[in-house]
Formats: sequence, structure tokens, C-alpha cells
Amino acid sequence: MRYGAIVLSILILLGGLSSVSAQGEAETIQGLELDWEYDFGETFISTKPLITNDTIFVRTSTSTPNSDPAGIYAFDLDGELLWSNLNYNSTSNDMSPITYVEEGQGDCGTWSDMIVIGWSDGTIQALHPGTGNLFWQQNTEVLTWGITGSLLIDSDDLLVPTRTGLANYCLSDGSINFEIETGLGWRNGVSKSGENYFLGDETGTLWKVSKQGNISSKFLDIGKIRHAPLPVGGKLLVHGQGATESTIALLDPTDFTLEILSKSGPSPGIPIILNGTILTIDSNFVKTFDCSMSCQFIDQHPFISNGESSVVFDNMLMMPRNTVEGGWGLFTLNNSTELGFNELLSTRFDWYGTSAPAYQSIGEKQILALGNDNGYLQVYSSVNNELTVHESVDSGYISQILTLILFIFLATSGIQFLRGNYKSSFRFLIVILVVIFTFAFNDIATAWSSYISGLNDDTKTSEELWDDDWPEEWLGTQVVVFEFDNQTLVSGGHLNNDNALELTYKASDSLMVSVEDTDTSIGKYIESFNGIQGEGWIFFVDGSEAMVSAQYAEINSDSIVHWKII
Repeated sequence: MRYGAIVLSILILLGGLSSVSAQGEAETIQGLELDWEYDFGETFISTKPLITNDTIFVRTSTSTPNSDPAGIYAFDLDGELLWSNLNYNSTSNDMSPITYVEEGQGDCGTWSDMIVIGWSDGTIQALHPGTGNLFWQQNTEVLTWGITGSLLIDSDDLLVPTRTGLANYCLSDGSINFEIETGLGWRNGVSKSGENYFLGDETGTLWKVSKQGNISSKFLDIGKIRHAPLPVGGKLLVHGQGATESTIALLDPTDFTLEILSKSGPSPGIPIILNGTILTIDSNFVKTFDCSMSCQFIDQHPFISNGESSVVFDNMLMMPRNTVEGGWGLFTLNNSTELGFNELLSTRFDWYGTSAPAYQSIGEKQILALGNDNGYLQVYSSVNNELTVHESVDSGYISQILTLILFIFLATSGIQFLRGNYKSSFRFLIVILVVIFTFAFNDIATAWSSYISGLNDDTKTSEELWDDDWPEEWLGTQVVVFEFDNQTLVSGGHLNNDNALELTYKASDSLMVSVEDTDTSIGKYIESFNGIQGEGWIFFVDGSEAMVSAQYAEINSDSIVHWKII
């Protein structure tokens, strides 16, 4: 009887857990209810999902060198995974949006419907949208990263902003038309105005490329150009990124004459057009410009958004708030150009994010897909379906197996206790506590790191730790210092790293510093930099010596991490 009661209790508990994970608590956005979810594991959803032909395509990016691989996934509207392709060579800078190409023909030949995607390992791939099978593939140059900007379809040509320039491929078979070198780019999408292509680079130079591959350029002196120039009435709108502010300017593509429209906050995102009104985003404001005649600044609202934004519900603007609290800003345009803040929407997975929401009205059904740096996709629908939670196969099975083992040990401990075998029961209880502690260690370590940081009075601001010899463009970004016995190496300008280890990996890559690390029970431990071990390495976050592994040491958007050899 005792055994039967225990087994029954286990089944009830397991059934209850299954019910909770499948149901959840439905959330509502503008009348749309949460329909289904998908967990991509330790990754970012780095760009806007794409909804087309009753399919939702999502691309992910790695979050650290040891996280899950980047990939592209295809779902039906009910949340069933149709196919996925993983890229194990890609890095954490996969920011090139997915491009859907409809079937067609041209001078290069004929092609079927395809998904085209650029990777940070320099690969460009054309995939079958229904199966994920590869049509063709090409490789471009990689300098730390490869393709990170938006692509452009022009008739039967595919224009790809590479790390070092611009490449033109035939859609039919991927054969190269031309490949030219411009400047080093980052998120430097390509656009077309007239018969020429335009893209910018990290120096703030704008490049004009003809269909024949002839080039000309001009240094605009408005900061880094990290988006595709936006065609506006025969001109180009460019939002340049400076060290502490940004510049919104209008460019004449024929003679490169420049008109400054406005100064704004740092880290601008990608400008878009809504009902003829230009909207820009950055770390300080959402701004509107009326360009029906001559572009004039109209309105602004304080908000932090640094990536993409989308037109949703046909006449509203929605964007991720790129802060640790996260959330989604929803705006309206009153009287066409006056900006109205509708509301700040929240979900249970809010965090940093730069990927815009995807919206599509399919018949009577409306679909809204949200994803951010939590690597969790949420799909809202106007159809009231029972909430379904999808997980990757590996993580789902592992969680279920571990849960079952935990309950078996718990049941065995209870049986031994009922039999009076208290020592045996205590042993099983110890095993249970060890298992729980092991799998909860990440959360415990992170919480401890936050607690220690709060107690430490030695933490300094980035201004106090700033070295005047460092480049001004590093202001407001994450910086790493490697202090050896005979030299000091510094790398800055890093963004969106959540812990000291992730930032250290990126900085070491940029400086060509080799890293040896070891997995320990309390997180990763750095053995050496450039083969130099000494008696060990310690690190400081914003002037305060860290008390946990770098893997669990949380950092701010402008933190300075300092490594010293003992």
C-alpha cells in the first residue's frame, strides 16, 4: 500500500509539472493571445523573424563561444518545427536579416523560391524554404566576422555587403558577377537608389557602386554607418554613430552633398518609413521626420532601442527596449507625423534585444512573433488556441529524464524512511540535494555575484577608470585590459556582453591573445593568456576584484574588466 501511494504521488506530480509547462499563463498584446512558444537554448534571436507563405522563419546567433550553435529554423503557424539548419562555424555576430526570394528568371537563369541568409563566418547560403535543403553556397572574406548587414535583391542579382566590401551574385546558381573592396563594415546593409548601390563602413565613409562594379566614395564625418542608407525621395537618409551622440543626415547620392537634420543619442538603430514619415531610433529617442517636401524634424519620445523596429497592426510602430528590463515599445503616429507613445508591453522573457517583432495578417488570422536575447520565441495569434510550449529535442528529453531520476531518488528516500532505515534515507536525501545544487549552480552563482557587487564599495564608474589614451569611440562601451608583467594590452568598443568571460573571449580574439581555460565545479577558470600562467590570473570588474568565476560575473554595458597576473 505504501509503494502504491508513493508511485501515485509521483505520477500526480509529474502530470502536474507537464500541465504547467504546456499551459502557462496566456498573455495578450493588442487583442492577440499567446499561441505558442519555442526555446532555442543558449542563443540570441538576433534579427526579426520572417513570416511568409504560412511559415515563420527564425535565425539565431550564438551568445558565447561555448553556447549553442547559431541556426535558422522554419515553423508552421501552429508551432511545429518543419526544419532547421545549424552553423557550428558561426560566431556571436549573426545580425544579417533573413531574405525571402520569390521564384523568377533573368539573364543569369531561373530560380525557385528560396531563403537567403548571410553568416558571420562569411558564408552566404540559398536554401529551399520548405525543406532547408541547400541550393547553392558561396564564401566571403572574414576579418573577425563576415556578413552582418542586410542583403538586397535587384532583379536577378543578389547584393551582399561583405566584411570588406560588396559582392554581386546570380540568384539562379550563386555565380559571382563582381566583388569589390570598400571599407570594413558592421551591420552595414546595402540599398539601391537610381542605378547605383550604396553602403557605409566603420570609418563613416559612404560608398557608391554601379551595376558594373565601378566605385566612388565620400567620408561623411558623421560617425559609423551601421545600417543600409534609407532612400527618401531621391535622396538617402543616414543615421551615423558617434562616440557619445549620433547624427541624422540627408545625402544627395549624385554629388554627396550632405544636410544635417538632427543630432540624437548614441548607438542608433535602423531607420524605417511609416505612412511616409521617417522614424529613427537610438539610446535616447524615437524621432520622426516629415520628408514629404523637405525633411523636417517633427517629434521625439525618450526610449532606448538600438536595432530594428517594425510596423505592426498596419499603422503602429513596435520595437524592443534594449535594456536588462527589456519590454516592447508601441507607438502611434497622430496626425500622420506627431509621435504618440501607446504603451510599454512586457512578457515573462523580457531582456536585452535588438530584433524587431514580425507581424503578418493572413486571412482573418493575425500573427505577431517576438524574440530577443533570451533565445525564446513567443508567437501571438488572433485565434484562441491552447498554449503550446516547444523545446529543442535534446533539452526537453534531458529535463524529463533528470526530473524522473530526481523523483525516483525522492521516492526511494521516502520508502527507506518509512521502513525505519534512517541512515539510508538520509544518504538518498543528500544525493537529491547535490543534484539540485548542481543544476541550479548557474543561478546561484549569478545571484551571489550580484550580491557581492552590491556589498562592494570599491566599485568605480567607467569615467573614474577611463584612460585618456584610449580612443574616444570606446566611451560607453565594454573594455578589457590584459596586464602582463612586461606589457599591457587593451581592447574596447565591445557591446552586448553579459558576463566577464564572454567579454574576455571577444577581446582576446580581437587582440589575437590565446586563452586557456578549465571547467571547474564553480565555473570556468582562466589558466593562461598567451601561454603565460604565472601563479594565476585575477580579474576586476569596474575596479572591484571579482569573487566568482568570470563566467558568472555580471557586467554593465560600459564595464571595464581588468585581468592581472599574480
